[in-house]
Amino acid sequence: MTRLAAGLLTINGTLIAQLLIFLVMLGILYRFAWGPLLRILNERRARIAQGVEATERAKRELEEAERERQTKLEEARREAQAMLDRITKQAEDLRKELEAKAREQAEALIAKARAEIQQERQKAVQDLRLQVADLAVMAAGRIIGESLDAKKHRELIERAIEEAEVRA
Repeated sequence: MTRLAAGLLTINGTLIAQLLIFLVMLGILYRFAWGPLLRILNERRARIAQGVEATERAKRELEEAERERQTKLEEARREAQAMLDRITKQAEDLRKELEAKAREQAEALIAKARAEIQQERQKAVQDLRLQVADLAVMAAGRIIGESLDAKKHRELIERAIEEAEVRA
């Protein structure tokens, strides 16, 4: 066993050559493969970090744009409501003004019609008075010329009315 153990622990030239080749290969790999591989991984990690940062920045900008859009939309709604209220008030004021003007015109027309009716009534009353006076004068002239009895009186009145109707 000692011999076997001693054979395992003996260092020969092949082992040293293998160890040297391994170390040289390890150095070459580290220099030409591991270094570039680490550089590529670091660059990739940096690009991923930049992408994540750009994504987060874009997300923040999108959220800010959405908030700004909501603010502008609310402002536009308020302005539209204010404009609608203002237009509604103007329309109501115009309606009231037009109603007042129409009422004034109607009252003026009614007053004018009443005045015309009153004038026509006064004219009709005046004409009637003149006709009655004419009838009275005519009747008096006939009465003076003839004696009065009920029958004659009725006949005179009927003739006077007929003559008045013929004149009218």
